[in-house]
Amino acid sequence: MQIQTNRNQREIKAHGDFTFPVLVSKECITDYEFGTFSWHWHSEIEMTLVEDGEMIYQVNGADFHLQEGDVMFGNANTLHSGHMVEGKDCHYWSITFDPKIVYGFEKSLIQTKYVDLVVNGHEFSALWFDGSEEWHGDIREKMKKVIELDLERPDFYEMEVQMLLSEIWLVLLRHQGAFNQEAESLNPKELARLKTILGFIHENYDKKITLTDIADSVHICKSECCRFFKKHMNESLFDYLLRYRVEQSIPYLRDEEYSITDAAFSAGFTDAGYYSRVFRKCTGVSPRKFRKDTI
Repeated sequence: MQIQTNRNQREIKAHGDFTFPVLVSKECITDYEFGTFSWHWHSEIEMTLVEDGEMIYQVNGADFHLQEGDVMFGNANTLHSGHMVEGKDCHYWSITFDPKIVYGFEKSLIQTKYVDLVVNGHEFSALWFDGSEEWHGDIREKMKKVIELDLERPDFYEMEVQMLLSEIWLVLLRHQGAFNQEAESLNPKELARLKTILGFIHENYDKKITLTDIADSVHICKSECCRFFKKHMNESLFDYLLRYRVEQSIPYLRDEEYSITDAAFSAGFTDAGYYSRVFRKCTGVSPRKFRKDTI
């Protein structure tokens, strides 16, 4: 499976609903093709608690090596992705919530004084709670209580979850200095540029596209486009395009109504033999074996 996004990489999946915008979900990194969930963003806050294993979590160009017991805070509208480490599985919990669950109604004092400064602050894009500070444990325990409430759904469940999320927010506010991390992160202009590049690739992967086309989408030269992408994505633009095309071919491979050649052409490959070589490089198996093992 893969995270479903629109042309701008905004995740389509609902995180709760308007009446209670909170989603608690248990995730497994190997449920995603290649042990990676794709780059995406959403307007909600996302907090991640690693139950066991480890993974590399990327937020706005900064890398975090999460291990068992670690908690990750990802701000609203941040571009993020996750990757397995050394082929090992990782199980984790995700709590995604709209900031309005904390501030209540638009333009309230809680929003303008205590929420907007975090949601709109570049320095608040991500924070890694690795247990190095005593207060990290407080965040972790409150997250565990939210997860437990979601599993059991007792009376007054929604009110208890709302209060816990507000308590977590208060802990964050009391430790604002912790957000001034050394890890390099994209500034808003760079983030917008990266979202545009990814959006262009994701919208046009099934067509013939060139480096010139991609660079023109963000109005920079080809060499700068390659340098910028490699710096913030830790892989070349060409490698990302090929891997994304392979990912998009997988639903066709799992449908016996389509041939392997059909799967290749659907994802923008013009040669089935080349597609097979790239597929094997990305997955370790041929498209034929992948189809046999997964249907």
